[in-house]
Amino acid sequence: MGKGFKLGFFLLLAALSFTSCDKARVFEENQQVTGYKWKYEDAKTFVAEIKDTNQHYNLYINVRHSFQFDWRNAWVKITTTFPDGKSFDKRVNLVLSEPDGRWLGDCLGDNCDMQVQIQQNAIFPQPGKYTFKIAQDMRVNPLVAVKSVGMRIEKAAP
Repeated sequence: MGKGFKLGFFLLLAALSFTSCDKARVFEENQQVTGYKWKYEDAKTFVAEIKDTNQHYNLYINVRHSFQFDWRNAWVKITTTFPDGKSFDKRVNLVLSEPDGRWLGDCLGDNCDMQVQIQQNAIFPQPGKYTFKIAQDMRVNPLVAVKSVGMRIEKAAP
């Protein structure tokens, strides 16, 4: 076998081993913000299938922004639609920096990746597909320097 094949095979195995380590994750998806300008009408929609209604879950919003982000926080409106079609709206403040301006999360280069817990030990009362719609809800439109927005659901520790 050639060196290229062996290297490719090794990289594939390494990638698979990294993705299988996160056993708590039930759902995670991130969506890019066009031109790094998050507009009111550019709500991000995520659909997660929940099968276990006895399990408790932690819910997070993922935000990737640049150092040019002008705010300490970002307000978002989250609409949760249940499998039966009923929906619930919640306004959430995502704190992204310390009062002194130091960014929270993991920052490297011009990217800061932040995972903000929005609910701990949540229970999903119905099995099925839940739709989460996340819209920016700041006083400015567009919200500049936001690169991506995501949603994560993980199993809570017993």
